[in-house]
Amino acid sequence: MTMLKQIKYIAILFTGSIAWSSCEKVIDVKLDNAESQLVIEGTITDQPGQQLIKISKSVPYTENNTYPPVSGAVVLVTDDNGHSWTFSETTPGFYTFPALKGETGRTYTLKATVNNVVYTASSSMPAPVAIDFLDVKVFNFGGDDQKQAQVHYKDPAGIANQYRFVMKVNGIQSKQVYAENDRLSDGNDVPSVLFFTGNNDDQDQLRTGDVVDIEMQCIDKNVFLYWYTLSQQSSNGPSGGTTPGNPPSNINNKALGYFSVHTVSKKQLTVQ
Repeated sequence: MTMLKQIKYIAILFTGSIAWSSCEKVIDVKLDNAESQLVIEGTITDQPGQQLIKISKSVPYTENNTYPPVSGAVVLVTDDNGHSWTFSETTPGFYTFPALKGETGRTYTLKATVNNVVYTASSSMPAPVAIDFLDVKVFNFGGDDQKQAQVHYKDPAGIANQYRFVMKVNGIQSKQVYAENDRLSDGNDVPSVLFFTGNNDDQDQLRTGDVVDIEMQCIDKNVFLYWYTLSQQSSNGPSGGTTPGNPPSNINNKALGYFSVHTVSKKQLTVQ
């Protein structure tokens, strides 16, 4: 058992495991070297400005993670209030709209036409939940202090909420995928520990002076299932492409990836 796994185990036993209160049934996945498939990674957020839809082709799991961009697609986003936005290809495989702000309670539908095949997905924007503050949770193991980032937020009572966290340490995104819900923490003040996975096996904690940026996303149930499934895979990465046992996508026609309409809350911490 690695040092990080031992720390996680102790945290579960002795801290009440609130950070892991989103526990779901573990999903059994298998390696899948299927032929190339279309991958769509799309987001609409509640932050005004450019929104992005990325379209590429998957590669076998055993190959280098370089995903060929797909050009020439027609990308349209509509909402349930009759509005529509046509995205333009700004660089190969990247389709953007320069000024769009998602609204809470609205459902947005993506329609991407690629080589005369139409791919669609819908996602609804939940009500926003903000990060209250960040701090460092210190675990003592074998006489050594191990530092991990902890996010504090207030979960709204009586509403099913799902969250995804993105953590960057000194500007580099953590390889770990963080997703949780409020199945056991509805209405509570939640302290959620985001165990750090560095760029090598020995880097499993934060160090004094590290600058930690946390982005908290409120996501809908289908998008949560995608990220939660991905989080169960120990070798997963921070974004995109084919993965061991592809997580369930909310995009039709056997496309991989996700279309996520979500809110964003961000805070920064310097480790002391």
